[in-house]
Amino acid sequence: MGSVNFITHADVLQLIAKRTAEDCIIFLSGPTSRKTPLSLLRMKDVIAVNGSVQYLLNNNVKPFLYLLTDVRFLHRRREDFYNFSRNSQFTIVNLDVYEQASVDDQKYIEENCLIIRSFYRREKGGFLKKIKFNILKRVHKALLISVPLSKRGRLAGFCKDISIGYCSCHTIAYTAIQVAYSLKYGRIICSGLDLTGSCPRFYDESTSPMPSELSKDLFKILPFFTFMRKNVSDL
Repeated sequence: MGSVNFITHADVLQLIAKRTAEDCIIFLSGPTSRKTPLSLLRMKDVIAVNGSVQYLLNNNVKPFLYLLTDVRFLHRRREDFYNFSRNSQFTIVNLDVYEQASVDDQKYIEENCLIIRSFYRREKGGFLKKIKFNILKRVHKALLISVPLSKRGRLAGFCKDISIGYCSCHTIAYTAIQVAYSLKYGRIICSGLDLTGSCPRFYDESTSPMPSELSKDLFKILPFFTFMRKNVSDL
């Protein structure tokens, strides 16, 4: 595999220019997504994730953007990925999805999708990582990040510009919020952000089940939302 062409600032500007609404709905996989009125979904730009797109397509709602960061989805539901991507105006995948795709799938992604990258693989802190991100923060004002000195601690961050990267935290919802923020929507509405109980998905996965891992990762996820609330004042 050669060098990867990541999403650029020009790509982000093009996405902004193609917006059809001032507000954005991030359509997630939680059960409460079904309670979002279809009329509202048709009026707003919709960023859909993972398998939630099928519900939208079944109800004649074309996503503005399809976002995928779960490698398992492409491997286990390849046909669905292609269907969802082709029936969305734009598709964004992360570097993990691209790197672990087959040669044919990589070719499709290169030609039809935008690729984003996380600033880190693991959320652990540490002295060297703290120095690295202190430098990055000075170079990129859009990157907000807090890194503990101890490797036992966990970092937290948020990026306002996906062309330089994004901060991952075990839920695609957080990535989608950073995407929506980068596209400068006036209001970002999350549908189906159900971080309670077993965190089930609302759609049927009987053919290719991918159990949600949200419930066991909540202690890793919630500090990021707390960080976002404290540090992103216009969200």
